[in-house]
Amino acid sequence: MESPPHKLNVGRDEDRISALTDDLLVGILERLDLREAVRAGALSTRWRHLPYRLSRLHLDVGHFQGQGATPLEVMDAFTGAAQRLLSLVVPLAEGEGGSAAIIPIKALILSFYMSSPHLSAIGRTVEDAVSYGKTECLEFSISPPRASNTSLLAEFGQQFMSFSQAYPVAFWWLTRLTLKNLVFGHSDVTELINACNKLKHLTLSSCRLVDQRSALKIDTPCSGLRRLDCIRFRCERIELISVPELRTVLCCSRRYENPPVRFGDVPQLCHVNLGYLAKASQAPLMLSECLSRSSRNLSKLNINFFSQTIWIQPEQPKRLTAIFRNLTDVYLFGIFPECDLSWTLFILEAAPALQNFKVRGGGQGDKLYKASHGTCCEVEENRASW
Repeated sequence: MESPPHKLNVGRDEDRISALTDDLLVGILERLDLREAVRAGALSTRWRHLPYRLSRLHLDVGHFQGQGATPLEVMDAFTGAAQRLLSLVVPLAEGEGGSAAIIPIKALILSFYMSSPHLSAIGRTVEDAVSYGKTECLEFSISPPRASNTSLLAEFGQQFMSFSQAYPVAFWWLTRLTLKNLVFGHSDVTELINACNKLKHLTLSSCRLVDQRSALKIDTPCSGLRRLDCIRFRCERIELISVPELRTVLCCSRRYENPPVRFGDVPQLCHVNLGYLAKASQAPLMLSECLSRSSRNLSKLNINFFSQTIWIQPEQPKRLTAIFRNLTDVYLFGIFPECDLSWTLFILEAAPALQNFKVRGGGQGDKLYKASHGTCCEVEENRASW
């Protein structure tokens, strides 16, 4: 219920902003960084309750990095702040009277460390926050504490899986999940996606499998996952067996076997972004063996060679026509200057709807992530000019 406006006096020194309704003031605070919103709430008794009324929160463990603070101290501060700000029952302003208000959380983004003493408190707090069913966006970004011993990464991975299983309601509501520097068992990722019913975007950054010589297999025929980013994920290759709602795949690493990705049942796939360093001894792959024939909606293809071996083998355009029939954009990055681009002709011939063909050379410093946003293009030609 909208709170009544405070009476506005005409005095010269009147604080006209504070005279606005709570709803308008909260709308202003939700456009600020959370730290600034909390500081604004400390200005006066009139503002003090407002940070507890925010329905959109982004709480980052990085905000609590005091000088000399240990990871446990940082997570103590983070968890305490999360518990206070995510309390569903919030105080009213002075003079409003009545009982306390209940403010459901619409959007919640939490970035925190894997810390066993704090995970249960975070899990319970989040489950309480989403219990009213009003949450539209719930995002976790989780990584080990800074400077963690690499020998503990497998243990952190196990702790994370236990965390996700202990708080199924919280993970059921997740819409986006970013995991960094964790080690997984061969079926952990599939089980995780299946447990996150609302998950749309999954990022696995600098993670790996326990057995790096095995493939990461993702078989989630009932999931709604739309985007998968695997950045420096260490495994033999990635096999997308069945991810029917998947639309975007970004796969970038310095170590893969051919092919780096195998696409199975991905009928909605429209954007593929691939990049890896191929060994000179590796035979180049054929795109028809990598891409799925079920991918009839593919419209954008980004490929990064990092100025190393060209790991695509020319092939008969007819083998790719069914897959490339809706392809409109092809971006090639990290092409060394001496490279003969004649091997790209089969792509042009196999893509009748192609509108943009972009090529850029460069060193190993080229970032595939930037390429995915179209920021690494220097040469652009349309199909008519080829």
